[in-house]
Amino acid sequence: MVKSSSKFSPGGYTVWSTKRTLREAVNVARFSPWCAVEWMEEAKGQLSLENPLFEEFDAAATRINNLWRSYERMHWYQAREFWRRGKVVMPPQRIKTFGEVDVSTSAQTLTELFKI
Repeated sequence: MVKSSSKFSPGGYTVWSTKRTLREAVNVARFSPWCAVEWMEEAKGQLSLENPLFEEFDAAATRINNLWRSYERMHWYQAREFWRRGKVVMPPQRIKTFGEVDVSTSAQTLTELFKI
């Protein structure tokens, strides 16, 4: 007897919500730090006054940073291997929360904002 195929196929890609992007970034930070950094940047770009998930973003960034900090105490952790991107060894990263203000960046944006 021939098997019948499924009538419903959700094929293709779906667009993740901002909350799911944050959850998946926390999950993937365990083994792919560069993917987590990219997804956190993507989630940061989706935040706005209509989509105010600033506290969730800060919580996810704190969890990721704490995870990476905890790896430094492990005997198996090798920073050069963990932070390698292809064949290039990159320095360890840290995801900034919205509570942390970078003075040089904010000064640049303010001058651009009030540029005549």
